[in-house]
Amino acid sequence: MIFTTIIALLNAGLAISAPVYHPSRDVTLDPTAVAQAQVRDDTASRAFSAAQIQTSSGQCLAVDPASGDFRENLIPIQAVACNGSDTQQWDIITSGVHNNEPGFALVVSTLTNGCLNFDPRRAAGNQVLLFSCGGRADGSGAVTNSQLFTFTGGAGPLPLVPQNGNNATCLTVNGDLLDQTTCDPTTASGDELFTISASGSQSVSESTSASTLTAAETSSSSVIPSATTASVEAIATASSTASASVATGTTVLDPAAVAQAQVRDDTATRAFSAAEIQTSDGQCLSVDANSGDFRENLIPITVQACDGSAGQQWDVITAGVHNNVNGTALVVSTLTQGCLNFDPRRAAGDQVILFSCGGRADGSGNVTSSQLFTFTGASSSIPLLPTNQASTCLFNNNGNLDVTTCDTASPDSTELFTISASETTSSSASASATLVASSASATPSSAEAIASTSSTILSTASASSTISAPASTGTTVLDPAAVAQAQVRDDTATRAFSAAEIQTSDGQCLSVDANSGDFRENLIPITTQTCDGSAGQQWDVITAGVHNNVPGTALFVSTLIEGCLNFDPRRATGNQVILFSCGGRADGSGSVTNSQLFTFTGNSTTIPLLPTNQADTCLFDNNGNLDVTSCDTANPEADEIFTIVS
Repeated sequence: MIFTTIIALLNAGLAISAPVYHPSRDVTLDPTAVAQAQVRDDTASRAFSAAQIQTSSGQCLAVDPASGDFRENLIPIQAVACNGSDTQQWDIITSGVHNNEPGFALVVSTLTNGCLNFDPRRAAGNQVLLFSCGGRADGSGAVTNSQLFTFTGGAGPLPLVPQNGNNATCLTVNGDLLDQTTCDPTTASGDELFTISASGSQSVSESTSASTLTAAETSSSSVIPSATTASVEAIATASSTASASVATGTTVLDPAAVAQAQVRDDTATRAFSAAEIQTSDGQCLSVDANSGDFRENLIPITVQACDGSAGQQWDVITAGVHNNVNGTALVVSTLTQGCLNFDPRRAAGDQVILFSCGGRADGSGNVTSSQLFTFTGASSSIPLLPTNQASTCLFNNNGNLDVTTCDTASPDSTELFTISASETTSSSASASATLVASSASATPSSAEAIASTSSTILSTASASSTISAPASTGTTVLDPAAVAQAQVRDDTATRAFSAAEIQTSDGQCLSVDANSGDFRENLIPITTQTCDGSAGQQWDVITAGVHNNVPGTALFVSTLIEGCLNFDPRRATGNQVILFSCGGRADGSGSVTNSQLFTFTGNSTTIPLLPTNQADTCLFDNNGNLDVTSCDTANPEADEIFTIVS
């Protein structure tokens, strides 16, 4: 898990008016991703099925599947005239895979199977949404208190009180959208009361045998400047009886995203290359590149008859970009280049997966303990012991690689594996390039990446002038709908400068290439190039607005893209300064984050770029790439000074 303090998400309800949302976005849905993310729980007990939920004024709560993202997540809930359509039908689930708490219910769209979700981390006016039940974007979540609402039975009128609102939050109607407000649930009234229409089928009760997952997650709202944010992911305990994930092999891959996320480490030291890993009964660990997501992440590992195929070949890496811990190894698919990963936050039976090495979905991760396994160099009858959880072994659980509690000193025979000696061993490359800036443990985070960080997160990049800039390939295939959602111009902002150049001390210009990041125009590196007046070299300097409410600071925003200059010390050295959606959330729903706020008094156009989320840190030109270095902020060096030219 990423143990970080993520500071600077704003309770915008106190200071910033809610943005206007337009539910009919006509997003292009990905049918495969939707099928994975939005799954009906046929084991659940339903107090109501396909029922209307009416407001105090007699309108109905409704959803538009095309108003969220490509997975049918992040859908706003509207209050509209009742018409009996399937967009206005809801199930009330009192127990099931995603609800194991008596006295609470899930409110689930009958049409999309998404759960009503309250996320206080999001911008004011956009905190109540439909999201994949369980709280993980890809549908792998277990139970999360952001989706559990107090429910004792009956059709109401009743308040909708989320468990993660600490009994002080009620849902309400704000204009034509479902929103939240501070309240006393015992005295809720008016727009805080809802009635479940009797037209729905009541008391549809089914087996709840699959509802035994244990949630250990608590969510808390984030308020600048003093609050912190907990994960909105439910933590499920592993069960040795969980059934295997089905490797469907039908995912439509995004070649550009795969190339970015799954990169072979040619500097690594390999104890084994393209080797089989066999279970105690002689079967082979196998992967199917099309059974995860569009980046070849989240791939289950199955156990199948050995056939010598590429999906059964593995590299065992003892040192490299993603492993700097002696006595451990990465277990890497030779086919996909993804790393074997144990994530206890995921649903039981789906906690052992392939994920981009380094633990970040886009391939930018460094080292994470969720991918490091104890390794002494032996190849026969060895356990696979993840270093991020004690007394835990991997084992073959009915054809699926899974986890169980074990005695690591004396593992059971089902917990032992053999690396095939017939494969080439000790394919060793120079390890001189394998030093990394941080040995922090980081597991894959929620599908919605948070760019905001605190000064306590990991270590900053060294000032070495030998770090080369990431190549700005300009080949990313953009998703226009996702870009439009993530990169939004703040027309309310106060701009000290508009469409200005930002020049280095030697007269070059900070530049961006819209096609050098990801499909949303996030994660774009900033390069320094000869000034040419192009749109990619134009910047707005924003001193107040939706994403900046801190006096004495500024956002540096690409005029071309509308993304914000962002310093994220969690990322790999040399790739910590990027453009990211303003507000720090990948989908554009963020509010304010100190990773994008830079000290700015407005008294001079010649300034250092000093991020507010880490002390004694300056940006500088590192061989053509904008990077960070430790510095004396009161007396910065010449290469740490920039000039705004309007």
